[in-house]
Amino acid sequence: MRTLSNLILSLFMISLSTAQTKATLKSFPTNFSTTEFENLKKWNGEIIAFDGIIRQEKLSRNNTPFYFLELGENKNIWTTLMFKNKKNKVGDSIRVVGYLTKIKDKRPEENYLDNEKFMVIAFGLVDFENDNFLFLGGAKLQKKEWIDGKIPTQ
Repeated sequence: MRTLSNLILSLFMISLSTAQTKATLKSFPTNFSTTEFENLKKWNGEIIAFDGIIRQEKLSRNNTPFYFLELGENKNIWTTLMFKNKKNKVGDSIRVVGYLTKIKDKRPEENYLDNEKFMVIAFGLVDFENDNFLFLGGAKLQKKEWIDGKIPTQ
């Protein structure tokens, strides 16, 4: 009886979890594009969501992907993920959400960041073409907000 009870509880929790993460047409909005790119200082420390094409991939210090994303013509930004992603590769179009931050304390092997002033620390990624949705485990509220059609709050 106890096993049956645990099974029912588990199924209920899974269905609850699934219901809370159901995407709609308004899910995963963006608030940053190439028009805002000239004012990166204004966005420093803010949560931004945007579309980009992966042009390069490096490994971050936490062994997670570090992507050089092209937002538009001559508009590129390095974006590190706070989670592993084995599905995406160079050439894929993705949408990310994360914190825009100034680059500081870079390591000598991160010479690809030498001419860069800002980067994005992403806690969410969606890839519509490859059906890939990844999110930092500890950011449940932000995940729900983005799925519900809002830019996540801090």
